[in-house]
Amino acid sequence: MNTLVVLWMLAGVLCLQVPPSTFWPAGFVAFSLPGALALNILFLVYWVLRRSWLLVLPLSACILAWSYYARLLSINFEKEIPKGAKTLQVMSFNTHVFNAYDKIVKGVPQVSTDMIDWVAEHPADVFCLQEFYSRVNSVEYNNFNRIGTRYGKYKYASTSVGDRVAADLGVVIFSRYPIVEGGTIKFNNTRERSANRAAWANINVKGDTVRVYAVHLQSMSIRSEDIENTYSAIGDENSFKKESRNLVRRLRMGFVARAAQVQQLLEHVQASPYPVIVCGDFNDIPFSYTYNELAKELENAHVRAGNGVGATYNGPLPFLRIDNQFYSQGLEAYRFETHDEMALSDHYPISATYVLQPKGAEQR
Repeated sequence: MNTLVVLWMLAGVLCLQVPPSTFWPAGFVAFSLPGALALNILFLVYWVLRRSWLLVLPLSACILAWSYYARLLSINFEKEIPKGAKTLQVMSFNTHVFNAYDKIVKGVPQVSTDMIDWVAEHPADVFCLQEFYSRVNSVEYNNFNRIGTRYGKYKYASTSVGDRVAADLGVVIFSRYPIVEGGTIKFNNTRERSANRAAWANINVKGDTVRVYAVHLQSMSIRSEDIENTYSAIGDENSFKKESRNLVRRLRMGFVARAAQVQQLLEHVQASPYPVIVCGDFNDIPFSYTYNELAKELENAHVRAGNGVGATYNGPLPFLRIDNQFYSQGLEAYRFETHDEMALSDHYPISATYVLQPKGAEQR
């Protein structure tokens, strides 16, 4: 059984390299890799308690797969920021349109205002907001003003008009430092007015330029009702088959769509003449082709400076980290935090503090 688990781990690692558009079942095998990693640890404990030499098998697998365990659970000691260093704190948050539609439909009191104020008053230098929502003719939802203008922040917005009251919907970057230039990456496999897109901005940080990306990749398109219906269908064979096939179909479509989007994103990132920070809602876990492609080129702030699982999805599926911040050489992450105290969206905000390294210095 231990051998089978190790083979499962190897299959999962190999499937991380396979584009789901080429062989979509690879996405599901990679998705299952955390199960294999956890079982391997249990086997290690088992052989240690038995005092058996067979502990060599799971121990070797742990050592070889250590970088994947770090994706599952991060452990870092706090590093002291060097005196006089240039720092940049970046916050990323899928705001769930600030619950604007929930408030209209469900009459949720004060939720939107509390969330908007929390974002506006956060001490970050740069704010990357996905599913951003703003209405110019609304006191409550004029978020370009409430979050940006009122606090003297610069902004780059990549939005489209999204509803009957002409609200702006999309991704927005706010910055306390000047934005020199900005642009939008519209993914080839999405509709023209889709909220799934990436915005980028070149930001002048005390004389140094950093390019920041705010990204929102294709959603998993799985609602909480889909999960609940699948669980409730257990025991009814026909109903369970129907609901589980629906989940598989939605996951498969997401794997394929995000694989194409991440390649388009990486082509733009690789052409940047400046150090980059790529953050947002990637809608994929660390054991996915999407995450793996980004991790080949960039460091992950949670892995380098965070602690714990770092779950960012505030929904019925626990332990999902689908929001991330990645960064390139020229930067080093010193702090990372998942703000689970802000639980008004279906995502938790994440923030990281970076130190800009002197030009010519190599990243540690």
